[in-house]
Amino acid sequence: MARVKQKQVGAESKSIAQAVSKDGYPFKPSDDHWRLNKDVQISLALPGAVDATTEAGLRATLLRYAEEASARHTENMITRFKRYLRDTGASQVTATDLINWRASLGAEGQWRLGGLKGFLVAWHDYGFEGVSKEVVDLLQGWRIQGNEKGAAVASGCPESGSYTDLEMAALLDWATLAVARKDIVFEDYAYLLTLAMTARRPVQIAALRGRDLDRDANERALMFRLNIPRAKQRGLTFRGAFRSLPILEDLDLLLRQQHRQSVAAVSKTIGGEVDLVLASEVPIFLNRKRLEDVKNVDELKDLLLGRRPDRLHVTTSELGSALQRCARASTARSERTGEFIRLSAIRFRHTRGTKLRREGFGAFIIAELLDHSDTQNVRVYTENTAQEAVVINELVGAQLAPFAQACLGKLVHSEREAIRGDDPRSRVPNDRQHAVGACGNYGFCASGYRACYTCFHFQPWVDGPHEEVLVDLYAEKERTREAGCSNVIVNANDQLILAVEHRVSMCKDARAQMLDANLLEAGAHG
Repeated sequence: MARVKQKQVGAESKSIAQAVSKDGYPFKPSDDHWRLNKDVQISLALPGAVDATTEAGLRATLLRYAEEASARHTENMITRFKRYLRDTGASQVTATDLINWRASLGAEGQWRLGGLKGFLVAWHDYGFEGVSKEVVDLLQGWRIQGNEKGAAVASGCPESGSYTDLEMAALLDWATLAVARKDIVFEDYAYLLTLAMTARRPVQIAALRGRDLDRDANERALMFRLNIPRAKQRGLTFRGAFRSLPILEDLDLLLRQQHRQSVAAVSKTIGGEVDLVLASEVPIFLNRKRLEDVKNVDELKDLLLGRRPDRLHVTTSELGSALQRCARASTARSERTGEFIRLSAIRFRHTRGTKLRREGFGAFIIAELLDHSDTQNVRVYTENTAQEAVVINELVGAQLAPFAQACLGKLVHSEREAIRGDDPRSRVPNDRQHAVGACGNYGFCASGYRACYTCFHFQPWVDGPHEEVLVDLYAEKERTREAGCSNVIVNANDQLILAVEHRVSMCKDARAQMLDANLLEAGAHG
């Protein structure tokens, strides 16, 4: 009787005028496109000529998933079912086609079948037609290998694995300079820094609101926290659970400024001020296209507090576009490849997990700080103990320096060519009080001469004693190593070392070019 009743429900689902996704988005089950949330819209147009009974059962099962499971999970199921149809040319689900598909996928691709297995079993258990008991018995008798996790991390891949400390420093230095020069917009910069400093998924960053920024004053100091919405949790609604993450004051100030910009955009759209309580509900990263449809405060409240509270939040695809814009503008290079550093959100998560493992934290701590619910997905960090970072010393520093391109200043042949060249106060002396260049900035700076080598205001002289700086840096690094300091301390100045190495190399090339030019001129006169 239960199976007959379920089949009746499956038949009735075809005539349902409107359904509502788990995230509160209404859609018509009879349509070929279902909008499930702000990020996900699935297409039910199937490849090839699919049996009518199979298509009806598929739609009924997907409807259950759309109403009860996450939008991304529902999207994955239809995507994998379409892959099954394309690869096999099948018009229905049969044991023979599944056996052939498994063989064609090979060991590395069986995870595709593994993901679809649960969907097909649920399809049968719901009582919808299209999946037979023979198929279910076959699937339940198979042990299907999952997809390989963490290969990029374990291999230290310079294209898709973790960033090295030098690469992270190069990216952050470039980003700070780029937003000051307006090479990238502030919102893209805020997203990039949030990725780098929290290692959270884009969907979590997109869900942030102003009230998630928290400041906690205790007896010792002011603490800054970010209450980040959780993601990829079964049965969880939008912003249904949070984890509090301690953050630096710099990130707190950055996100507060970004939130102020979002509130200002909302106020401009509705033609009036937004009260403090409602302003705290405004997303930090705003969906500006959706905002154009908001006419008044009542509509704003409905979008933020109604049945679909994610509608004013930026989509993950828009955040992906922001990262692509940063990648196109970036001039940060990898010391490992000499190429521009490839940007992707997952690499920042890999980097956080790798750094935590290097510093001796266990699986439970890594899982907590990466917002995992268990430790099964952090084993790649705890089991892999290889050091991915390049060891900088006198033998390899000069070779890596041109790749890293860490020195940002402009080389000048003499003090006369420098900005403020007529001002003795612009001279930058090293520890031995020998001038190595001039500062082109008219403002006050208390950073010390070492910071000049990674500053774009610095104008190093071709004949400056940059080798003295390099000797002192290598000697300091050796002293910390002999003192038994941790690798974090020993390698703290590696970015600076590469910058000075790069400058020494450029000065040698400039002097060689000047010598060649003088010889040619002398030969012409002779």
